[in-house]
Amino acid sequence: MKKLKLIILLFIIFFLTGCYDNIELNNLAIISGIGIDYQNDNYILTYEILNDIKTADNATMKSYTTTGEGKTLPEAFTNTNYKVGKKPYFAHLKIVLFSENIVNNHLDKISDYLIRNTGIRDEFVPLALKSGITPESILKNNSDNIPVVSDFIINLIDNEKYNNNLAVTDLYQKFLVKLVSNQKDAIISTLTFNDDEITLSNFYTFKGYKKVNELSILDSSLYNMLEQNTFSIQFNKKYQGANFAIIVMSSSSDIKVTSDNINIKLKLKGRVIENNPNLDLEKKETYTMINKDFAEIIKNDVTNFIHVLQDSESDVLGLQEIYYKSTRKENNGLWKNANVNVDVDLKVNTKGFIFEVQNEE
Repeated sequence: MKKLKLIILLFIIFFLTGCYDNIELNNLAIISGIGIDYQNDNYILTYEILNDIKTADNATMKSYTTTGEGKTLPEAFTNTNYKVGKKPYFAHLKIVLFSENIVNNHLDKISDYLIRNTGIRDEFVPLALKSGITPESILKNNSDNIPVVSDFIINLIDNEKYNNNLAVTDLYQKFLVKLVSNQKDAIISTLTFNDDEITLSNFYTFKGYKKVNELSILDSSLYNMLEQNTFSIQFNKKYQGANFAIIVMSSSSDIKVTSDNINIKLKLKGRVIENNPNLDLEKKETYTMINKDFAEIIKNDVTNFIHVLQDSESDVLGLQEIYYKSTRKENNGLWKNANVNVDVDLKVNTKGFIFEVQNEE
């Protein structure tokens, strides 16, 4: 009898009781993306919210957006939350879009609020928008093909590394660490929006919370190559007046910094993707020429990229940090005037060939 009472008691405890502060899923507004803008002395906030309404035929429902504003960022969040109608839930937040005005003038205030707001996790991807593009216009641009814009942008970032190499995958917590670091500067991907098409573009670099440079498309790709995030970056050269192109599929970099020199060694693997001059790709001599010519092109491009960083004092590669780790001494900006020495070991092969030609000694 006692055992029966105990079983009944345990059943009541585990199955018939609930949490007093439990919130039903139907009462939550799941926020997938946030856009932050600043216009006419107001912060403008846009939520992309996952739609939880089911259709009779189980068709995919598109997300929807809600926009609010306020004189301060907390006020903008409060006013936007009122418009949602449910409790905002940020645990599944994937992206936060910063307008050009935010990036140029208000990034410090935004960062301070986001890190202090314990309700917003810091494991989202931050992205900057090009001039003239509003976060709201991006987030509300859903369709049958793009039911959730935030998911589309995350997929765009994941796939971009196999295309044009124009994606910075740092989550916000890592981006913020670099913003406040004295050893390595921050960098962020940008989005463009033309003819209802969302695409990734070049990178912005920062010194503290101040944007100091806008890298070219090539330099943005070279940054990822030097950071060993390369899966696809294209280089071109004319032979006999016709274009010949390779892509670098993988990269290994070794960077050393002294008080006088920045020494960069690159080991790269690539393949031919365009052969308009009809070079004979079955000859060893052809590959020797290709490796030599394109190694020189890459060497010059990387050297010029480092000079761009030196001129803008954008230490996104952490050159001061590299110097400190090897010497335990502060660099004090010596890297800005150091000589740049680049050595490129390139091996190009064509997809599908059963042989591989080694670089000549």
